[in-house]
Formats: sequence, C-alpha cells, structure tokens
Amino acid sequence: MKNSTPKANFESFSFSEDILSAIKAMGFKKPTDIQLKTIPAVLEGKDVLARADTGSGKTAAFVLPLLDNLSNQNVYLRRGRDERFDSSKRAVSNCVQVLVLVPTRELAIQATEVFKQFSANIYPEIRCQSVYGGVKIKPQLLELRGGTDILVATPGRLLDLIEGNAIKFNQIKTLVIDEVDRMTQGDFQEEIEQISKLLPNKRQNLMFTATFPDSITPLVREVMNDPEIINMDELSNDLGIEQRVITVNYHQKNDLLAHLLQENDWEQVLIFCSAKRTCDNLIKKLEERNIKAVSMHSNKEQSTRSEALKDFKAKNIRILVATDVAARGLDIKQLPCVINYDLPREANDYIHRVGRTGRAGQKGLVISLISHHEYPHFAVIEGYNALNLKREVIAGFEVDEVAPPLPRKSPKKKKPKLSKKQKEQLGTRN
Repeated sequence: MKNSTPKANFESFSFSEDILSAIKAMGFKKPTDIQLKTIPAVLEGKDVLARADTGSGKTAAFVLPLLDNLSNQNVYLRRGRDERFDSSKRAVSNCVQVLVLVPTRELAIQATEVFKQFSANIYPEIRCQSVYGGVKIKPQLLELRGGTDILVATPGRLLDLIEGNAIKFNQIKTLVIDEVDRMTQGDFQEEIEQISKLLPNKRQNLMFTATFPDSITPLVREVMNDPEIINMDELSNDLGIEQRVITVNYHQKNDLLAHLLQENDWEQVLIFCSAKRTCDNLIKKLEERNIKAVSMHSNKEQSTRSEALKDFKAKNIRILVATDVAARGLDIKQLPCVINYDLPREANDYIHRVGRTGRAGQKGLVISLISHHEYPHFAVIEGYNALNLKREVIAGFEVDEVAPPLPRKSPKKKKPKLSKKQKEQLGTRN
C-alpha cells in the first residue's frame, strides 16, 4: 500500500481549530516528514507500522491525531466553536480508550508529558496516566479506579495491574506500541502478546520503530491488520549528525575520555556505558580527574533517575553517564555530543544512541571509543546500519598494534532478595 500523500502544513490536515491552536501554542511551525506521512493514516483509522529515526517527531505523529480522534468519538460534546467536556461520556471506572506501550519508565513519563502538554491546550479534561515499575503499585491502582482516556504503560507493570483487576480493556479503541524493535527483545514480546489477547479485536493498531529488524515480524503479524507501512530513510548524514570513531587501548580509555571532556567546550555530554556497574565506576574515575558527572541506570531509584534527567534537561548537569535505559525516546533539546564509552550490545541500539543528539534539525556529534576487543562488534554495527566510518587516533593515546591484556573482572555481588511484601509494593517487572 502506498503512503498517504504528504500535506504541506498542519492546516492541511482535518484537525479541529483547537488542535491547530495547540500546535501553534507549542511552537510547531510545520510537520516533520514522519508527521506528514503518518497523521493522515492515523486520522483515517488505519493500522500503521512506521519506521523513523529518533528525534524525528514521531511521538507527536500519533499524539495529535489520537487526541483529535478522541474528540470525535462521542467523548466530547461539540457546541459551536466551544468544545466542552461531556461529563456523561467521561472515562468509565477502570476503563481505558487509548493504550500506549513503551519499554522504559523514562519513555512512559515523557510520552505522558507530550499528551498532557497538547491536551492542556485542547481538552484539559482528558485524562492521561502513566504506569511503570520501580515505584509502589498501590497509588497507580487507586488512580486507575476513576478510569483514564489514555494510559501509557510498560508491559510488565501493566500485567501486574491486570492481575490486580485494576484495568478494563473493553473500551479500548487504539493500541500504540512505541520502540517496537526494543519490544521484541527479552520478555517484552511475550508480555505484549498476552496484553493484545485481552484487547477488543476491533481496534486501531499503531507501531513505531527506529529500525526494521526481522525480529519484529511475528509481533506485527500477531497484532496488526493490513497496516500501512511508512519507512522513512535510514540514518543519514543529512540529519547533521557527525559520527566519529576513535581507537584506543582499553587501559587508556578513561584518560582519553577525560581528555576529550576537558579539551572540548561541549555544553553537555551524554555518555553511554553497557553496564550499570561500569556507569558507577566511570563516575568515580571522572571524579578522580576533577570532572563532575551524574549516572543514571535501572538500579537507581525512580526518583533519583527522574531528578537526574530533570537536571540534565535544565542544563544543571553537564555530563550524564547512562546505560541504554536513557537511549530510548528521551528528548533532550540541543544536546551537542553523545559518547559511546562502551558499544551497545544490540546493533540496532546504536541508532537510538545516535538519536539523542542532532534532534529537530540541530547539529550533533557522536563519538565511539573502541578498543581492540570491540573492533569486530563495531564492524557488525556498521554493517547493520550501512555505515563505513573512518578510525581516528588521538595524539598521546595511540593504539597498540597488538591488544594489551584486558583486566580481570571482579566477581559480581549478589543482589539482596526482596520479601514478598516488597515485591507486591514495587512490582518485579518494568
């Protein structure tokens, strides 16, 4: 099926005046490419499978038409130019109309914020709630009792709530699955299949992904019905993102990183590590070199993670060190530099890391620091993403021809077991 014919501007879509006013109030000038191709299909009620790079505006590509659809599905009472909320049609107890599934807590919070930002300027009475693991489940149970129009959830916590009879799905009109390529990893796919079987058969399905790996095919077949496929161009230099690869001996990686941070005037830097322990160790190594940084990973309390992200967005923190939990969907405006201290385990996660910089047409820089043992894996990443990047060497940090021995890893500490009561309070899934 061919993609919908792109429109020239937001006024060309069949949006209500309130939606257009909200778009203007949010400072949106014209639709991005993914919005041009996705919005018409969503407004028409079609199933959509869309691939677009991070930072392309894909969240608004489904938020705007879904808010407009909600206003037209007997949820609101139209009275001339005023659109007042019809209290008799408000969300029914424990019921949901739009379900958005995301892989991480941070993405759940961010997507909810986008819905609320637009709805506040359109229909303030629309209810939007996010649920995710890592926090107590009881407040989420209580809040859901009144029902919600839009629910943004991580699959694991949603299943916990379903087991507690906190949610009814009989009124769901639309299912959105964001970051589909991540949602086919680990337990996510099985959880999504469990959830989809509980939903009404007659519904609209929207899927968004940064890559099209073969692993998403079974989920697409299971969930979608004759979707319109929208495949934007792969990651390209036209996005204004410069990608550099610097080779370095493993034992010199910390010194090289410190050198780069001290010699360049980047206003902010997001550094990616492959493990939580590496994040914490790197923070200590940077502090030894009088470089202040903050870490963010899944072992941190949700309040600590939220505070770190808030401070980073507000530019109160210059350097944030994170695992891939921060790579998915986080919208940090005008972030000039991303550094891959470690390479991502999955080749398609490279795109998500790259997408943290150069957002909304801004210039960006991505630097990958690779040692001998990482050469083969980076070649896989290049092949997967159709890249061919020059290897650089920094003076004073020349790489040896033969790999020096890697340091021996210290044994991992065993995690303390949670009591049954703690598991019930926190939930054991994301």
